[in-house]
Amino acid sequence: MESPRLYDTSAVIKLISKEKVEKIPGYITIYTVIEYPPALTAASEILYPTKEDYDTAIRWQIELRKKGNPLPSVDLIIMAIGYNNGYEIITMDKHFKYIKTVIEDVKLTIL
Repeated sequence: MESPRLYDTSAVIKLISKEKVEKIPGYITIYTVIEYPPALTAASEILYPTKEDYDTAIRWQIELRKKGNPLPSVDLIIMAIGYNNGYEIITMDKHFKYIKTVIEDVKLTIL
């Protein structure tokens, strides 16, 4: 069975502005709405972070900084929300690949 999908802001921008989709075929976070307000009208469901998501993002950032590859905080929180809920994370941002150096079993698709 396919995992539900959580779309990062970069993927949402592509879907809405380039592919002209009316509804995003998965979840987005409140961070995507803040970064790209047109996502609000195309959102099927908007997810909000929990304390567990913030804790996960902090743990990952500590490890990423040790490896010399820190990531933007919003991207880490989006990834943590997806990871903690068992979602596949869809993005266009190549730097997301660095999360695999910290957590191997993250479901990640870079378009």
